[in-house]
Amino acid sequence: MERDIEIQTTLTAFRDATWELDNIYSLFPKSCGLSEVEYWSLLLIHDGVVTQSQISERLFISKQTLNSAFKQLRKKGLIRLEPYEENQRSKRSLLTDAGKAFVEEHILRMHRMEERAWLRLTSEERESLIGLTQKISRLMQDELEYSTTNPV
Repeated sequence: MERDIEIQTTLTAFRDATWELDNIYSLFPKSCGLSEVEYWSLLLIHDGVVTQSQISERLFISKQTLNSAFKQLRKKGLIRLEPYEENQRSKRSLLTDAGKAFVEEHILRMHRMEERAWLRLTSEERESLIGLTQKISRLMQDELEYSTTNPV
């Protein structure tokens, strides 16, 4: 009984901590006038992920949702779509000059803030945080896979 209370208390604290972190990451896009999908799409394009298919897979979103975000990014003049020479049906996403400036001014600024916060952790804290986050992700993935093959 006491163990159950401890588990529920710590699990609630963990959920609260992850929600707090998720909230901070959702503030990044809002602070520069973008939706979350627009924000993360711009970052991925900046990092070299250029097809809508690749971006929708990385963000775990539908192609329709991404297409809506891309329409907004094109309307804002931040990206352009360019067909590949060998496959005219497939297009790559490229930042416009305005898009490059926007990424530098807003998105990379946020990432420099994130880096400064990260550097305030000790090396051991950073390693522990990475390791424990990866471990809980793997364990939860295992539980999800188990539950889909062994329904209660």
